[in-house]
Parts: sequence; structure tokens; C-alpha cells
Amino acid sequence: MAIQIITLKELDVYEENGSFKERYINEKKIPAMLTNYSLKMGKDTGLTQGSLLGDVIKLQAIQDIEENPEKAAEALTYLDEVECLKVIYLACSGLNKSFDLSFDLFVSKYHEDTQTTLQTYATLIKDLVQKDPNQFAKGLNESTKKKKKKGKPKHQNYRSNQ
Repeated sequence: MAIQIITLKELDVYEENGSFKERYINEKKIPAMLTNYSLKMGKDTGLTQGSLLGDVIKLQAIQDIEENPEKAAEALTYLDEVECLKVIYLACSGLNKSFDLSFDLFVSKYHEDTQTTLQTYATLIKDLVQKDPNQFAKGLNESTKKKKKKGKPKHQNYRSNQ
């Protein structure tokens, strides 16, 4: 699972020689990855309504866009850019305990184009789903194994004592 790097920056509009220009200032790179905590935060704050697994199904619908450009317009109807931004925000805030931006402030500092936003979103969702499912089973088995005790067993067989 790869940690994504999200760049946040402020848009600065300034006047130069009678025309307005834009530039970005105060750039800051933030690591992002969807965690269980991120998912909980999304549900608790109301940023996410359903399961992100539903989003994976939507992503599968747009998987072959590059091979079949005619599907691009139809496929993009499955994705809402604001919903993508919510997931990216949750990936940033869930991984960074000191992340103190509200969603609105985050969006005001996130200035990536639509394609980059959708790619970041898709990577975060795919990484979440591609976690090794056997790790859960392994952890469960490890936590429920009976541990051997040192010394005598609590209950000895009656015949062995005679």
C-alpha cells in the first residue's frame, strides 16, 4: 500500500502591469492513505454516506477508458469530484493526527486538476481494497490461539496421579 503525497497551497491573485495574475504560495506536502480511522472519521462527520466499496465498483466501470475513449463521458458520470475530494481529505486527516484543516479549508488549498484528483482518488480506493485480506485472518488466528502455560497443567488426569 503506497502512501500518496498531496500538495496543498494557497492561491494568490496579484496585479502586475494592469492585469491580474495568479501564483501559488505556502506549498505544503501531506502524506495520505486511507486507514480504518479515516473511514470512521468519514462516517462520524457525515462526509461519506455509504461504503467505499461501492466506489470501487464505480471505478471498475471506468477502468478501460484509455482503451475506449467513447466510454469516458459515460464513465465520468459515475464520479463526483466533490466526493473524490472528501476521500482525499479523509486520507490526509486520518493518517496525520495533527491535521487540523476543515474540509472547506482543505478544498481551498487543494488546486489539482480534475484528472489528478480522479487519479489520486482511484489510487487511494484501490489501495484500500487491495490490502491483503489474509492479514485479518492471520491476526484473528494469532489473537485466538491458546497459549501454552509453563509448569504443570491446571487439570491433571486422575490416573496419572495414582
